[in-house]
Amino acid sequence: MKQPKRLKGKATASHARSPQQERELAQRTGGRVTRGSGCGNEKGDVRIKGVARIEAKTTKHKSFSVTRSMLDKIEEAAVTSGELPAIIVEFITEEGKPVGEVAVLPTWVLDILTQPRT
Repeated sequence: MKQPKRLKGKATASHARSPQQERELAQRTGGRVTRGSGCGNEKGDVRIKGVARIEAKTTKHKSFSVTRSMLDKIEEAAVTSGELPAIIVEFITEEGKPVGEVAVLPTWVLDILTQPRT
């Protein structure tokens, strides 16, 4: 995997793993990776058009803080497009090997997903 010049010599396992995590997540969900990792007009790292907008995070630490700002950003991008927002946090070893993953969803998304279908 080619490393950006700005990260040469200082890339962490999390930085190195992030692009791969995004590609795997897009492939697994049937979505596509957002160009520029969401830094342009289209927010989020992975988009399943008309279904969901996903922000992908990777950490080698034992915990990860989800901020109100993160939630607001992905929720605003998703809702304005009629999509469901989610944050996926992947936990990795010091060497960058994935060891666990969790999804963070607003409770209203959980309500939609668990409504009885008629």
